[in-house]
Amino acid sequence: MAELKNAKLMGGIGALLTFLGLGFIGFVLKLFAVKNIAEATGREEIFSKYLWAAILNIVASLILVGTMWGSMLKMGMSESPEMGLGMLGIGGLVAVVLMIVGVWFMKQSYDMISQETGVGMFHTVALLYIIGAILMIVLIGGLLIVIAAILEIVAFFSLPDEISKPVEEPVPV
Repeated sequence: MAELKNAKLMGGIGALLTFLGLGFIGFVLKLFAVKNIAEATGREEIFSKYLWAAILNIVASLILVGTMWGSMLKMGMSESPEMGLGMLGIGGLVAVVLMIVGVWFMKQSYDMISQETGVGMFHTVALLYIIGAILMIVLIGGLLIVIAAILEIVAFFSLPDEISKPVEEPVPV
């Protein structure tokens, strides 16, 4: 039996802190929780997909912030603000595409967690996050992401304390 108590606690608190605006601390706790779940289930790809999601979303956020600052400076210094708006549009599009790809990796990770632990709420959270990320373009996605963040708290706290370790089949010689 592999223990998930730490993952349950770290993930639940991490998701709660992220929801309350302490994103970095919450993110680190969720990262450790997903690592713990991957080790307990014996499926390291759960963590690798989540890590890719984190990396892509961090890069997308940096691109978005950099683009916003750059476009504001360009609009302020230039006689033609169209250049700044063009930068914002291109950078924003790149950031959105990267974020959607990152959320897709997170969805794959959460779907595997749902399969391995039997907590179907992770599948629901993953689905809401991906639909919310896609619909952010029309702004309704923000509401779906808030709902997903709330359900993510529930999903982590719904994890069982223990799960049976996967049985390794002997390799034929």
